[in-house]
Amino acid sequence: MNYKSIADLNADIIQGLHLLPDNVDLIVGIPRSGMLAASILATHSHLPLIDVDGFIQGRPAWFGRTKRNKGTEKVEAWKNSLDAKNPLLFDDSVHSGLSIEDALQSVHQLDPKKKVTTGSVYVKPGSENKIDMYIKKLDLPRIFEWNLMHHTILSQSCVDIDGVLCRDPSSEENDDGQNYINFILNVPARHVPSIEIGCLVTSRLEKYRKETEQWLNSNNIKYNKLIMLDLISGEERRRLGIHASFKAENYKKSHARLFIESSHKQSIDIAKLSGKCVLCYETGQLVWPDGIKSIMAKQKSKLGYGGWKRYVPESLRIVYRNVKNRIV
Repeated sequence: MNYKSIADLNADIIQGLHLLPDNVDLIVGIPRSGMLAASILATHSHLPLIDVDGFIQGRPAWFGRTKRNKGTEKVEAWKNSLDAKNPLLFDDSVHSGLSIEDALQSVHQLDPKKKVTTGSVYVKPGSENKIDMYIKKLDLPRIFEWNLMHHTILSQSCVDIDGVLCRDPSSEENDDGQNYINFILNVPARHVPSIEIGCLVTSRLEKYRKETEQWLNSNNIKYNKLIMLDLISGEERRRLGIHASFKAENYKKSHARLFIESSHKQSIDIAKLSGKCVLCYETGQLVWPDGIKSIMAKQKSKLGYGGWKRYVPESLRIVYRNVKNRIV
């Protein structure tokens, strides 16, 4: 399973800037997720940006109001984005190539002779001939941070609640009493997945099932199963410290392919105990049963010292050091 975070997307685009044809004068993004990649590419390459519909309708391209480099005045003077001589139709990934093909057909219906280059950040091996340029090959199955909560993998996943679907409670809210009940009932949802979640596995106590189910229903979060920790009190839960082992046990005996966990420490423990991979929501990285040491060592070697510090979050570098030194 391949996972790409938004930080990975940015880093991969930077590494692939040299692949951008020199004559490209406009980046045309394919909504929705393709617009994220197109915006990052346009920003780094200092080129104007437009979405497909805006391009077809001939609306002015977007350039922003910050300081311009000398020579951009001509580009910014466009009244019609179709005036671009060498637009790049860009998406985040290509699998079947249908999205780019549909967008290209729409452009050619207006102007059959219009020259348009097509490209993407990621391409499935075997689909390279469907576009003119790409930055990286990426095998299936693959998951992207920017569409994780709308990916079919959710139906085959165990998902934590606090720290993923909503924020964690504060110390004041986490009193195992009325403040905590108020938190459960009223905390704003961080995500409302469009896919039914296979199984919610949370360290919330069983005695708060009613309030938890009420919150899930009121936020229209669909799920197949809800597993909660059956202990008397929050104090007992803290004393036993079985958050990770409880989640790992349920994950291991399930048919789930992925566990989405908020805490990086628990992610490592869940992966080790379950023998399955865990997506750490806090760091945006996949954690495997043998830890992240080998994975991050390869990434560190690939990026070099400067890239390691620039692209890898400090929190994840701490985890790597702890694993390496057998602290975690």
